[in-house]
Amino acid sequence: MSTIHTGRIDYQGDTGLRGRESFSITCADDGTRTLQAHCRMFDSRVERWVVHTVDPRMRPLRSFVSQRIAGEFLGEGWFTFAPGRLTGRSVVRGRGEVHQEVDIEGELDYFVPHAVAGDSWITPCHDRSVEGWQDVRNGFTSSLLPDGSTGPMIEQHRGLRQILLGEETVQVPAGEFRTEHFVVSARPGVEEHLWVTADDISMLVKLRSDRLATTYVLAEHRVDDAWQ
Repeated sequence: MSTIHTGRIDYQGDTGLRGRESFSITCADDGTRTLQAHCRMFDSRVERWVVHTVDPRMRPLRSFVSQRIAGEFLGEGWFTFAPGRLTGRSVVRGRGEVHQEVDIEGELDYFVPHAVAGDSWITPCHDRSVEGWQDVRNGFTSSLLPDGSTGPMIEQHRGLRQILLGEETVQVPAGEFRTEHFVVSARPGVEEHLWVTADDISMLVKLRSDRLATTYVLAEHRVDDAWQ
């Protein structure tokens, strides 16, 4: 029987609340996981809707991103992923229709659609049998800006690497969770810390970005039967 994790993430800036995100993760009987999220950034006035599906190994299958800023349409995109190829079809303000075909060698490690709840899905590609920093070869995103306010289009995260520091028990407003603590770095001197549930859905519990002066915390969480 499939289950649904629902929750809310608060974007806690060092000087006040910057935004909120409501999300659900549907864990289907076939092993796929589908994230649905509605994201609101109060300061930048960016609003985003995301539907993002991964396979049983947490590798991306397809992703939909729609966003607006200050109430006006910004862009919308549908992305699909097959072995060795990423395909994107977008409508972007100021650019019109954009069609992309991106070939890669090897499998896709992740695709970030800029829902914060999806940032933790960077980590399943990490090889836990290897210690130390690991380079991520095929990591992609819908925008290279921190708030995701371009596109959405297929953009590559070049130079990203990550390290697993170990397991930690973390207390957040939603409760206490057993997590894996990762550090992700896009370039030297820029690091973000992620605490991700140590299970088969890798749900985000906490993310700290000194660069953005913001801590993202799981504020609400519950688990339901999908058919109740």
